[in-house]
Amino acid sequence: MARLTPEEETKKRELFEGLSPKAQQRILKRGYDNWDPFMMPKEPLGYKLKQEAKGERVRVDSGHELHERFFAERRIVDYSPEYVKGVLEISQGLYRGIDRYQGMFDFSCWNEVWRKRQAQDEGDTESPGGAG
Repeated sequence: MARLTPEEETKKRELFEGLSPKAQQRILKRGYDNWDPFMMPKEPLGYKLKQEAKGERVRVDSGHELHERFFAERRIVDYSPEYVKGVLEISQGLYRGIDRYQGMFDFSCWNEVWRKRQAQDEGDTESPGGAG
């Protein structure tokens, strides 16, 4: 935790003393010095989407938030529970930096480019005036 000013340290002590004994024990278990009562809370997705709409940059805080964003931006009418499970699984894996999910993502991106290239090549061979 960052070094606190004397005023912040006093405020921290007052906040700690105002907590219930059970809450104090929870903090002491993790370490009073590690406790940061001034830490900014994570912003809810709705607020972040409003910030984005204004053109402000926002940070994604979890794989689950990626999952929520995906479904908020893509209005898919008919999807199965397996589809939802797959989106949640890969979003969490990518957020955590797990190689398995990065591999799936890289392959999916490559496959999309490859399929477009194949479709374009097929269109070129069927066009009149081509070599043949």
